[in-house]
Amino acid sequence: MKRRYWIVVSFAFLLVMVVGCSNDNNTGSDKVKAEGGREPIMLKFAVSHSQTHSLYSGVYVPFMEKVTELTDGQVEFDFYPSEQLGKAADLYDLTADGVTDLSFFVTTYGPSSMPITSGLLGVPGLYSTAYGGSMALHEFVNESPVLEADFLNNGVRPILSHALPPYELWTRGAEIKSPEDLKGTKVRVTGEILNKLVSEFEATPINLTAAEVYEGFERGVFDSIAMSAGTFNDYGLQELAKYGTNGVAFGGLATNIIVNEKVFQGLPENVQEVLLEVGAEVTAEYAEDFDKINSEVEDQFRAEGVNVYELSADEKAKWQKYYDGFAEKWGKEQAGYDFEQLIETFKEKVNQFE
Repeated sequence: MKRRYWIVVSFAFLLVMVVGCSNDNNTGSDKVKAEGGREPIMLKFAVSHSQTHSLYSGVYVPFMEKVTELTDGQVEFDFYPSEQLGKAADLYDLTADGVTDLSFFVTTYGPSSMPITSGLLGVPGLYSTAYGGSMALHEFVNESPVLEADFLNNGVRPILSHALPPYELWTRGAEIKSPEDLKGTKVRVTGEILNKLVSEFEATPINLTAAEVYEGFERGVFDSIAMSAGTFNDYGLQELAKYGTNGVAFGGLATNIIVNEKVFQGLPENVQEVLLEVGAEVTAEYAEDFDKINSEVEDQFRAEGVNVYELSADEKAKWQKYYDGFAEKWGKEQAGYDFEQLIETFKEKVNQFE
């Protein structure tokens, strides 16, 4: 009888221990899985911009909120602004290496990793609006050979695309109306292709980071700066400018939200679909909004005393003639891919949206 009693007690004790261990190991993930049949997913998202930048309210917040909403809370984001996880130029590699799951990356920062898009959108005259450029870019980067060359081969995938409105030229006083006005001046630009373009105009390219631009402009390190009005405003440069252009379209810039490919492939199919869907949706929404913002900012500049010169059709044609010759020459010089065909393909896509 005593032996049977101890068997019962031992079994009860063992049962309590098993249940206790089970409860101790029942993490939040397990609870959600038991209740909703889904594992919660937290994705790291790193960007270089602060929360006061227009991209924060225009892209990052809508993107994260829409993804969380469409996955019914299954996906949330651990957001790192202001280069908290790494410098802007390192975000591509940090995403490829899995330090962050997603990041916002400027293609001109990675010519070796992104042999096609790092230079292509710098070719002037390819597009005239942020909407046309962004929509064309999003299709362009999701097709061969760009998808493989600039993304998958390095372990990342494009989710969202943004082409800045074509650059205009801003100065502290000197007027620029024709290509000849650039001769002998110093122009702040970003990317190898714009360096070459400036040199073609017999001017000197100046490369400064965004953090150095304000001081450089104030001190006269460069005579003019190539930048869209909205971006120019983001850095507070309008308070130094006296003159700007509308219609020069001095090249552009491609940017993307990218995701680590292994992380992407490890996500449930529904989450993959939502990421791609929201990426395309925010691409279109922000590009359309940015064109409006850019126009409003130019009006604001005029009201504040900046002379924003509107080029005539003949003046635009003169710049475009220079651009066409430069694009043909540059395309022939590039190795590894048929850049002449890539330029034409991109232009065809732009024509669908502009």
